[in-house]
Amino acid sequence: MLVLAVALKLAHGVTPRLQQGSRFVYDFCLAAMAFPMLFTFSATQTPWRTLVECFSPAPLLTCVLTVCAMVGTGFLVARRVGLHPAETALVTATHSGMGGAGDIAILTAADRMRLMPFAQIATRIGGGLTVTLALVAAHTVGL
Repeated sequence: MLVLAVALKLAHGVTPRLQQGSRFVYDFCLAAMAFPMLFTFSATQTPWRTLVECFSPAPLLTCVLTVCAMVGTGFLVARRVGLHPAETALVTATHSGMGGAGDIAILTAADRMRLMPFAQIATRIGGGLTVTLALVAAHTVGL
């Protein structure tokens, strides 16, 4: 679905009226459903026991350093390719969330919900590529 939407947009296969309608639906869903969805997902999907166990120094430091490395890399690469560094770093940070709910949480906290389409693409395609490359690397090493 995502690939089809991107292809239609790039091929100018979507009328301006349909684009305005989809923007209206997106804005409505953002205003009416984002915060209740964020609360519900975070309350039900959080593995509370595992989360409490991870508050020891080693796992906490690993998580913080990993996220900082991702955000820093996004910030530095953005300058080289001509993108806004802070917003690129923010979209890169969405990789560390819990999928779509994490995207909502991170972008809401930064007051940048307009970046949601980019975060969704980064989460779906970037996540899939990361998992694929990790599996190929693990298979190559013999794990």
